[in-house]
Amino acid sequence: MSTTNPAINQERRRLLIDATITAIAEFGLSKLTLAKISSIAGLTAGTVNFYFDSKETLLLETLNFVSEEFDRGVAQALKQAGPDPAKRLAAIIDASLDPEITEHRKMAVWHAFDSESRGREDYQRIRGNLDKQNFKLILNLCEQIINQANKQAEINARAIANAISGITDEVWKEILFAGEGYDRDDARQVCLSFLASIFPWCYQMPDQNSAGTASDSSPVYITQANLDNLDQVARLFDLYRQFYEEDADLSLARQYIEQRLQTHSSLIFIAWNSDNTDKKAIGFTQLYSTFCSVEASTIWVLYDLFVDSGQRNNGVGKALMNRARAMAVESGASRIDLETAIDNISAQGLYEALGYERDTEFYKYSLAL
Repeated sequence: MSTTNPAINQERRRLLIDATITAIAEFGLSKLTLAKISSIAGLTAGTVNFYFDSKETLLLETLNFVSEEFDRGVAQALKQAGPDPAKRLAAIIDASLDPEITEHRKMAVWHAFDSESRGREDYQRIRGNLDKQNFKLILNLCEQIINQANKQAEINARAIANAISGITDEVWKEILFAGEGYDRDDARQVCLSFLASIFPWCYQMPDQNSAGTASDSSPVYITQANLDNLDQVARLFDLYRQFYEEDADLSLARQYIEQRLQTHSSLIFIAWNSDNTDKKAIGFTQLYSTFCSVEASTIWVLYDLFVDSGQRNNGVGKALMNRARAMAVESGASRIDLETAIDNISAQGLYEALGYERDTEFYKYSLAL
């Protein structure tokens, strides 16, 4: 393998880092492998090892990449803002909403390293001091704005700096869960409204009527599956099993789904891209009915939820979850139970947004037979 062309080497490294960003967003850190990264990049595993001596090295380079990109964006925004503290504070918030810096895949990288135990130490080593410096910068700007207006006795700068940091952190989480459809203009209006509420002598309250509103996504049509839908559901079920690292086996997927539908031993809802004759299944959820002895009632286990990769972040998963809830209520069940991988951050965000609560009292055990 030639290494004589620096431009090619740099492009290959950039391609692998971008593939790693995509892989982290899809699989998290714990299920990440060099094979998955190389597959996304369209390169061989040997090529990955040529440019990065280990997966850990590639992961650290990826975190460094998004970290340095963010810092450059903030520095450029501050340079353009000039010396005025109010303009500089608004510039930091605006940079924190830059679509390139806060692309939802990159938000997944930040969240994975910050929240997953295996990446937290690396995050602190790379970002710990930088995060402290950024907070001090925000705090200093708040102090300058307050001092200029002689409001020291009325406004606590540290409290405001904490609030601003909290707002931007929450916006980043919203971007992670909402994906490509996130309305940054609306978020910007919210942030400016907060600044105008705290520092009305520096900022003007945005016109609420001018705030951008996200257009509704194309309608998602949900139906209960029957044997006429067998091939469509089997295709999605096979992709679902592959997502959990099972080998592709469409025959097995078809046989399993056919048995469920014939025996009515599960209930499956399908999401379709339209309600016409050309409709295509784009997602499904499968639930099993069981009982809770303690509550002496019926419960449902939502075991499978899958959305075709090209249809994610369009509200399909949410629509399926809401349809499952409506069915469970109609059936008189007392609750719905589900499980998800610890690093499946996107799914956790959806479940919690819909009111599901994480169990902190019981361990899950399994006995392989």
